[in-house]
Amino acid sequence: MKKSTFLLAMLFAFITSFSQVQLKAPGVKWDESYSFDQCNVFQIEFYAKNNELMRTRQYKTYYQADGSNFVVKLVTDAKGSGMETILDKKNEIAIQIFGSGGDAKPYYNAGGYKYPEEADLKKLEIVATAETKDIVGYSCKKYTYTYKKIFGEVWITDQVSLSNDLGIFRAAKMAALHNTLSMGGFVMEMTTEDAKGGKTLMKTMSLKNAEKYTINLKGAEMGTAINKVNYYTF
Repeated sequence: MKKSTFLLAMLFAFITSFSQVQLKAPGVKWDESYSFDQCNVFQIEFYAKNNELMRTRQYKTYYQADGSNFVVKLVTDAKGSGMETILDKKNEIAIQIFGSGGDAKPYYNAGGYKYPEEADLKKLEIVATAETKDIVGYSCKKYTYTYKKIFGEVWITDQVSLSNDLGIFRAAKMAALHNTLSMGGFVMEMTTEDAKGGKTLMKTMSLKNAEKYTINLKGAEMGTAINKVNYYTF
């Protein structure tokens, strides 16, 4: 009897622990797959104080021509050090995939987000200049800014009918710091410089490329976050 009771207790403990592993945070749900048919390409260059190029990163933002979901992908080599972030507007969640593009098994995490109120938006104040230039075929106007000890310039066009969520401003994670700009339009290029001479150049390489991309999450071991965070954190 004691042995049977012990075995039943062990079985109950196993089932309980297994079910706990499988539990997902309330309200966090996602689709089994995400498909995209358009792509924007960006490049970020990091310079030391002597204007020496230290490293370069390339990003692709895939999106739906007739939808609202998109994914920002860091383009890497086969070693799998990359990262992808899917923004699912229907389910209001972000899915992060760490270690994508390599041979190792990637790590998945999903969490809900919330949009900040208008009064809570962190808006970067920019100042218009008279300078203009073409970037990948679009006429852009130059703006400057100063933010604490950082300064730089922003090149914006009114000839692109896309959200900045699909542009370099989002791919470069600037939206996490500023959310938005004081001037409307699509950001094509941006620089940040500090007092020590370090500089980052973020630029658009191409827009609206016809390129299909699908992410299959069926059977993915998804970690989930309980608390919702600011939409722009992702």
